[in-house]
Amino acid sequence: MASKTVRVMNRSNSVVVYKIPEMGVRREFTPHEIKTIPVAELEALTYRPGGTYLLQNNLFIADEPTVKAMPIKVEPEYYLDDAGVIKLLNDNNNLDEFLDALDFAPEGVIDLIKKYAVDLPVNDSRKRAAIKKKLGFDVDRALVHLQEAKEADEAEGIEEAETPTRRVQPKAAATPGRRTTPKYKVVTKEE
Repeated sequence: MASKTVRVMNRSNSVVVYKIPEMGVRREFTPHEIKTIPVAELEALTYRPGGTYLLQNNLFIADEPTVKAMPIKVEPEYYLDDAGVIKLLNDNNNLDEFLDALDFAPEGVIDLIKKYAVDLPVNDSRKRAAIKKKLGFDVDRALVHLQEAKEADEAEGIEEAETPTRRVQPKAAATPGRRTTPKYKVVTKEE
């Protein structure tokens, strides 16, 4: 009988690696990578030092019954995905729910909150202030840095456009970029 498998996603912004020598397993998850993993492997991971921490904070098991069967403690915020975080940031009527997420969400969800707070950006100043107070992450400063980087990229683009270009095109026989047409004959080998 084949063992049950579940989808597991690394929702942190870091590479997550674990080894289970008894099973001959070494897994490496790049940020936001999804893999299909046997449930038996996840159970074995809970017995490894740091395994429950990885499952609670960095990896997301996309099967609620499997999560409930695991010896890990998860809060309701564990189940927040990208769409849930975006909804949480955009809904201006749920400040308490948002503050609970900042207090109880696993690290992977906190990474998503930081990412989408800047990408959207979040417009609620109370939520920006809460992110700064609880996480030490200044959304306003991050947006300023993004704007400065965008302006620097645009300035570089203008400088590149100011490089000299030809006003008069040479005759078709001339090589592009040459100012004169060479007066020598090109000899080719005849067969």
